[in-house]
Amino acid sequence: MTQSENKVFINYRTADEPFGVALIDQGLSARFGSEAVFLASKSIPPGTRWEDAMFDAVASSTAVLVVMGRNWLGDRSESGGRRIDDPSDFVRREITMALRLDKQVIPVRLGVPRVDPAALPEPVRPLWDRQDIFLQFRTAAGDLDLLAAKLRRLVPGLAATATPPMASTRTASYHDQSSHYEMNGIHVETFHAGPSFGSVPRGDR
Repeated sequence: MTQSENKVFINYRTADEPFGVALIDQGLSARFGSEAVFLASKSIPPGTRWEDAMFDAVASSTAVLVVMGRNWLGDRSESGGRRIDDPSDFVRREITMALRLDKQVIPVRLGVPRVDPAALPEPVRPLWDRQDIFLQFRTAAGDLDLLAAKLRRLVPGLAATATPPMASTRTASYHDQSSHYEMNGIHVETFHAGPSFGSVPRGDR
């Protein structure tokens, strides 16, 4: 399967619950194969034009998962404004593109309440009445089973390829908290859109 054949795109904010993003990617990749699930930090090869790759993946995917944690809505840029209010915000741009292309857009809430529609900027407001998935740490295995079952029904050609692995009991080991850690055996690499040296660039995830 090539990158243009990704079935599920994971939309996420770097500063928001990276463990949950990694858990979703690991769980779905175990069920459907890694190449069927697009996650920027995993799926974009070195040397690739990352912005082109991300939006090509949105366009070629059937389902877009919008992962929402505690910082999804309130994450702010260096100027103090909410990132979601910035038209150049990559999370917002991916969602609006998916809505415009009539993709299956599925909010995945990581232990948080539904977002008040009044708090959403108009271009992403359609998220509030989309049927969502609730995923939390204590029931993660069952929640992922439910998400995978829904995706099988919604996404043509998405078939199970493997049995989900048993969760490791390994404790968390931190290296660089801004870019890498492992939690319960889940390897997490955060992805920053564009150069990550110096200050965080405008439009960062």
